[in-house]
Parts: sequence; structure tokens; C-alpha cells
Amino acid sequence: MQALVKRHYKEGRTRISEKVCRALAWRQSNGRLKDMACREVLRNMNRNGLIRLPPARTYGGAWRKTKPLPFEGSKTPIRGLSLDKLRIERVTDRAKAELWNLLIGTFHYLGSSRLVGRQMKYLVFSGKRPIACFGWGDAAWAVRARDEWIGWTSDERERFRERIINNVRFLILPWVRVKNLASHLLSRTAQCVVADWKDAYGVKPVLLETFVDPAKFDGTSYRAGNWVELGSTRGYAKHGGLHHNSQTPKKIFVFPVRQKFRTNLRDSQK
Repeated sequence: MQALVKRHYKEGRTRISEKVCRALAWRQSNGRLKDMACREVLRNMNRNGLIRLPPARTYGGAWRKTKPLPFEGSKTPIRGLSLDKLRIERVTDRAKAELWNLLIGTFHYLGSSRLVGRQMKYLVFSGKRPIACFGWGDAAWAVRARDEWIGWTSDERERFRERIINNVRFLILPWVRVKNLASHLLSRTAQCVVADWKDAYGVKPVLLETFVDPAKFDGTSYRAGNWVELGSTRGYAKHGGLHHNSQTPKKIFVFPVRQKFRTNLRDSQK
């Protein structure tokens, strides 16, 4: 990897990442390179002094180093909406990505920190006004309550974890106060992400998951959307190969996309 970084240093981080993926045969199940995951590995190696990457060239790197700009859109309270007229748009270009980052960075308690690995982002509009944001990503590596509920062995979890995706960000803008909006959007975006994830990554999700901080939220919208509460995490975070008890335990919610989801999570032929 050091040799590849040195050889392609002047071509930038994206080119280096592509070369590393090809050298390691690091691909998704649909054959595409695991470029985003590789870049995160390279950034960690760079921070630890194992390699020396060239300076980041993309707008994303600059965005994360600066405080989000003030939101300049309308903050007029919204207390009524025609739910069937709401428009859900996948974030596929720079303008939408900047808006998503701005809203999440300004109004979500976790901020717009980088989503690692495979991911899908959405904006929800009422007319031209953004009212909500969603972010989806790879499932958590190991969660005892979830894994016992599925009935996984450690080998099955390693092989089929990619069939679960995580609702890592969910934001309804603070001036939007509409009854049943949260559960309605959870249902609609779940349908969108299942189809879009299959198109983008070649894997159709069969189970959705999320983690709710009980100190801030009760998970009411997930329960209203028929998500299943499994219990709580133990509060461990993984750093490298080690786990540290450094997080507040979170409530675990899951939503099966298919009736025979357990079969789909344990059978390579499904």
C-alpha cells in the first residue's frame, strides 16, 4: 500500500484508493470497487502515520473542516402538509449533498460526520422547501440483541451482514410540526432505499435497523411505523481491533423488509 501511495501520489486520493482496491480485489458483491470504504481505511492509516496521503482535493474534505454555514431558507412554522404530495429525492449531486450536509450539520445532534462505507442519503421536500433528511449506511458489525434475535452464528453474520442496512440519520427540521409525518416518511424512505440500494450495490436489503439515544428520544416514530424494539446496546464503540465502553447505550429497533427475512439472512441462495 505504501508503494501504491507513493507511485500514484500526484494523481490524488481517489486514484490511490482505486489502485488499492484493485490490488486487493476489494469489491462489492455487484463487482464495483469498495472505493469509499477503502478511502476511510487510507485516511485512518494516514492519521496513524503508516502512509502519507496527498492533500484532499474534494469539496467534502473542506466542508468537514469548517463550521456549517447558516441555513438561509424559510423557517416559517409548518403545521400541516399533504403527505402524499411530499417529494423524496436521493442525494446524487453536489448541490443536494451540500444541502444535506448543511441541514444535518446544523440541526441534527450527531452532525454531518462522515458516513463510512456504503451509504444512501435522501432529502424530503414540500414544494421547494426541504423538510426532512435521511441517511442510510452499512449495518453495525456486532450487536448482541440483534444477532441473537436473528439467530446468527458469527460466520453467518460475517457472510450476510450486508443484507442489513442502518438508518444512521433521520431529521425532521425543527420548525416542521406535522402529526404522523415521521412514521409516514420512515415508511416511504424505507421503500425507496431498498430499491435504490439494490441498484447501487447489487444487494437487496432484507432488514433495516437503527439506534436511538434514549436520553434524547423515545423512538415513538419507529414504533408507530411498526419497527420492532429489541432492547439496548451495551455502549461499546469499536476503535481499530478494540472495543471501548465509551458510548451511551442505545435502543435497538429493526424493521423486516421481507416476511422470511431470517431465511434470507442465513441462506446464501436467497
